[in-house]
Amino acid sequence: MSKKMSYVVAVESALNGEITDEVRERLEALKASLEKRASRKPNGPTKAQKERAEIAEKVVSAMVAGQGYGSAEIAGIVPETEGFSSQKVTALMKGLVADGRVNAETVKGKKVYTLA
Repeated sequence: MSKKMSYVVAVESALNGEITDEVRERLEALKASLEKRASRKPNGPTKAQKERAEIAEKVVSAMVAGQGYGSAEIAGIVPETEGFSSQKVTALMKGLVADGRVNAETVKGKKVYTLA
């Protein structure tokens, strides 16, 4: 009566080059388990990411070309950003700067965002 082989023992045996039928069986079960777990993960953006993208789109639409905006102005530029902290505004704008849709520059120690 032998004990059931654990995944750790199966992996150790495989690493040592000792691949028996029992080890192969256990590793195939581990592989199937990992593939099943990976197939359940969502591949698209999360609900929060979708909402953030919508808000960012509205902010860009509300910005006027040639005008600079600080974090406080952006926090009130559209109703969805009302009450946003400066940290949340900065995170939102950082994504837009990375996309090349908005320019950021520092003026007198404060970030100022303009349309690209």
